[in-house]
Amino acid sequence: MENNFLKDQIPLLTPYQMGKFQLSHRIVLAPLTRQRSYNNVPQPHAVLYYSQRATKGGFLLSEATGVSDTAQGNMDKGTERGMETHCGRKFQPNGQDPISSTDKGLAPQVRSNGIDVSRFSTPRRLRTDEIPQIVNDFKLAARNAIEAGFDGVEIHGAHGYLIDQFFKDQVNDRTDHYGGSLENRTEVGQENDQIPLLTPYQMGKFQLSHRYPDTPGIWTKEQVEAWKPIVDAVHAKGAVFFCQIWHGGRVSNTVFQPNGQAPISCTDKGLAPQVRAAGVDVVRFSTPRRLRTDEIPQVVNDFKLAARNAIEAGFDGVEIHGAHGYLIDQFFKDQVNDRTDEYGGSLENRCRFALEITEAITTEIGAYRVGIRLSPFANYMECGDSNPKALGLYMAEALNKYEVLYCHMVEPRMRTVEEKSDCPHSLVPMRKAFKGTFIVAGGYDREDGNKAVAENRADLVAYGRHFLANPDLPKRFEINAPLNKYNRETFYLSDPVVGYTDYPFLEVIS
Repeated sequence: MENNFLKDQIPLLTPYQMGKFQLSHRIVLAPLTRQRSYNNVPQPHAVLYYSQRATKGGFLLSEATGVSDTAQGNMDKGTERGMETHCGRKFQPNGQDPISSTDKGLAPQVRSNGIDVSRFSTPRRLRTDEIPQIVNDFKLAARNAIEAGFDGVEIHGAHGYLIDQFFKDQVNDRTDHYGGSLENRTEVGQENDQIPLLTPYQMGKFQLSHRYPDTPGIWTKEQVEAWKPIVDAVHAKGAVFFCQIWHGGRVSNTVFQPNGQAPISCTDKGLAPQVRAAGVDVVRFSTPRRLRTDEIPQVVNDFKLAARNAIEAGFDGVEIHGAHGYLIDQFFKDQVNDRTDEYGGSLENRCRFALEITEAITTEIGAYRVGIRLSPFANYMECGDSNPKALGLYMAEALNKYEVLYCHMVEPRMRTVEEKSDCPHSLVPMRKAFKGTFIVAGGYDREDGNKAVAENRADLVAYGRHFLANPDLPKRFEINAPLNKYNRETFYLSDPVVGYTDYPFLEVIS
């Protein structure tokens, strides 16, 4: 009785009727790009990822899922490269001792299921005269990669593997010229950098572009079939699951477009190159091709077919991705949209594309299965608007005509996907204007989310990074337990476990 009483006092843990869907709490899994759908096909490991975060009466949104073969956007290095890695003390074939910079072993590690234990053999410390052979192994691997047709290689010097074991003083306890000082500990990495195939001049010839590799799609039969067991696993937990459908628009590169064609957009204005956080890599986007007026219905149809496919895959509905600088948002924002036809100019015209997609999808699968995500105040990917409040209000009111299930808006304080700042603007006017379920997202914690629901500023609150790092987030919020910290470095790895399904549950911690 005491626990139930406690839950009743937590706004986020109160039940909510979203159309025909009875939710047991108001904590939503936000759509999170995970980049683990190899060749754009959802993989079996997604079954565990999504089911881990599913609860009876919970509401989950899938990662952004492409509506067509032109939908894929940019993020990571577009030049195709292999990754050279050596596990060092973590693994060694043929039953011999693993090699490392040290003879210090790793402690056993309990996996996320709380049962399996990873055990590591005690490594053998490399002799100084053996190290040149390891350097040569990397060199030969690089040569083989070029022979295989790769444009280059990336040396894996991270995440605790062999080179990283030389770098870190917590591991490297050597007394020769590969240990001790910072200069000595980085010598192995520097020697690898001198592989002739990897000199700065050689790498400099490549135009690096960025993309979202391995994002899922839903435009082929294979993709639909691959989604089915994932959806089934979520439903087995009693949760509601919507598929977020998406098109990247100009946030792309010809390398990732069919037949090397230009990305499509509302404009032919390109994005400026962007320096990544490392301060070295440069994100380059291809100049987009402005869609002709007569081509737009085909893109609308792509969204409609994607929605139909999502329902065939078993999803309960779809969320139209109209945020964060992607194709629909490019039509919305006057900083990008410079069209002179009926899809540009006035606010009404700039919203026409999104509303045509909304109409097509609601007609196809039913309005009770359709939501939309918007970020009128954001300026992500050079996609800002001169009057974001007017844009948000217009869309909130216009969506009422189609009786869509919900409107999912990103808080004004989130000027970009990761940048949270003080802001005088509020989503309250949009909340009041929209007649359906209103979901908010953007920088929320437990206290913030409870206030939003208690003050009637939102019906539901979407959590991204906190839900990623805490698959049992509703339970943690219920008992006010501490949260696991998320690790940005593993957000977009292609690894099917690390940074994906290995965040611990409360029971494992206890």
